[in-house]
Amino acid sequence: MTDRVCINLSYAVPNDKAAEVENIFSTHGKWMTEFYSDGTDHLLNAYFTKAPEFKDPTDPSKGETGNTLFTINEQFASMESVQRHVENASKNDYFPDFAKLLDDYGKVLSIGGNVYVSIR
Repeated sequence: MTDRVCINLSYAVPNDKAAEVENIFSTHGKWMTEFYSDGTDHLLNAYFTKAPEFKDPTDPSKGETGNTLFTINEQFASMESVQRHVENASKNDYFPDFAKLLDDYGKVLSIGGNVYVSIR
């Protein structure tokens, strides 16, 4: 499994900014769909998530914090494919806004992580 290399990003975004952030992430997703339409030589899998941030994740009845949590999870064939992705994504018009979101709301930035357990 160690040949799979990942980008995993997570963000905690105030609810009043969540639609704007989701729009930028959706734009990145659309670019990825087109850029990787030729198959799985580089990108193996990708998914983006959003969820309310709970005050106590083990007891959602305690309410929400007022933030939306976003994750971006991308799995690549190699570190070279990750580097290719970052190089090409950074050429897009939306990328300065995408990068600013990491500065403003980013909580975890993992680039080059290896998959060490995969269930499906």
